[in-house]
Amino acid sequence: MRGLRRLVFVVVVGGLLAAIPLSAVASENILAGNVRRAEVAFNQTLTDAVRGGLDQGEADTLTWRYTQVQAIKTSSWWQMPLTEHRKLDALSRLDSDLRAIYQKQIDESRDALDRQLHRWNTMMAEAQNAGVSLDGLDEEAARFVNAGPAAVTPNQLLALASVLGQQYAAVDGKLAAYRTARAQVDAALQTASGLLANAGQYPQLRLTAFNDQLTLASAALAAVRSAEGFVPILAQVQQTSVAVQGLLDARSAAVNQLADTRSTLASAQSIGAALGNHPGTINALAGQLSSAADQPAFQSITAQLYQEKQSLASAIYFKQMVPVAYNAGVGKVIVISLSRQVLTAYQDGNAILTTFVATGRPQLPTPPGVYRIFARYSPYKFISPWPYGSPWWYPSSWTSFAMEFAAGGYFIHDAPWRSWYGPGANLYNGTHGCVNVPYSPMATPRYLTYIVPRPDPPPSVGEGEDRRFRRRRH
Repeated sequence: MRGLRRLVFVVVVGGLLAAIPLSAVASENILAGNVRRAEVAFNQTLTDAVRGGLDQGEADTLTWRYTQVQAIKTSSWWQMPLTEHRKLDALSRLDSDLRAIYQKQIDESRDALDRQLHRWNTMMAEAQNAGVSLDGLDEEAARFVNAGPAAVTPNQLLALASVLGQQYAAVDGKLAAYRTARAQVDAALQTASGLLANAGQYPQLRLTAFNDQLTLASAALAAVRSAEGFVPILAQVQQTSVAVQGLLDARSAAVNQLADTRSTLASAQSIGAALGNHPGTINALAGQLSSAADQPAFQSITAQLYQEKQSLASAIYFKQMVPVAYNAGVGKVIVISLSRQVLTAYQDGNAILTTFVATGRPQLPTPPGVYRIFARYSPYKFISPWPYGSPWWYPSSWTSFAMEFAAGGYFIHDAPWRSWYGPGANLYNGTHGCVNVPYSPMATPRYLTYIVPRPDPPPSVGEGEDRRFRRRRH
């Protein structure tokens, strides 16, 4: 009996000892299966998220973390359960993080779509209130509002936002073009209205047609629904502005021409020039100017006043070019009027040449008196006696003909650099004391008898030149 109990005890103990490894193997197999299922589930979730539009950077980070979980190993068989549990925990955290990241991206995409939808609604309302044509565009938000909840991935929300963005860009372009075109018309209307207000200060001007054109243009704005519709209105308003400006310019030109003509008339009267019937004609034109109402009338008055001015200028010229009266007697005599800026050359008492000249400026006047020409040169080089930096200094200059009539370098000579001769030339663009004569009169054959050609010019300063030439005028 005792032997039987021992046998039973041995059998029981052996069974228990055999059951321990079998239980461990079964538990290890269960844990490994759970790990494999968790890995498969994570891979599937990650794949679906990537297809749905998961951010690539986030996907790369999660993939790297997954490889780190897979790299977890055990060094002995009895630590296997602990290792598998670590993997399961890590995979659970990965799956939780993936779902949170993906959901956050979906929420952000949906919020962005909602904001874009709000902007689109606002712009559509503005376009509709402005009357902008929206042909070919979705004018209702229902399409996007209904499609929003059906979109469950970032890619779906992005696709919907893309369509909405295209609609927004199209409306924005139409509205921007409409605003720009309307602003151009408004600015043109303001300019035209300002011109009409300026023209309104002259009651005699005919402005009714211009006002009617602007009224029609303003009334037509209400029916415009596109940027293109403003083009003909803008053209009409600009054409009106040009016409009004042309009227004002024509009036201003006529008024200025009247002032210039009257000034020329005063100059002619002051020197006793032949006036004929010019004063009466100018007064008659001034009367017409006060009642002129349109651009052709102003242009006609301006042209007639210009003709009167030209005729008076000719009368002044002929009066000023009358030879300077002088009892010359026999021989060659040159008479210069400092007040008239006129030179007359006499031969045996006969005036053979009269020309405008330019004499010395007020600070360096030409000395009046009776002189004899004591030196003649052709050509001649003038050298400034004033140092560089002086207000009277001038660069060395060649002339074709020069006659010295007073000590100190006072000459009668041509002046290639000068274009102004006659009354006023000495006051505003005078010489350094010499008498400047235009080249053509100096070069006339009869006038050349006053010049004795010299083959070589005198030596320049510093090369044995006589001291009397050191104060050369110009």
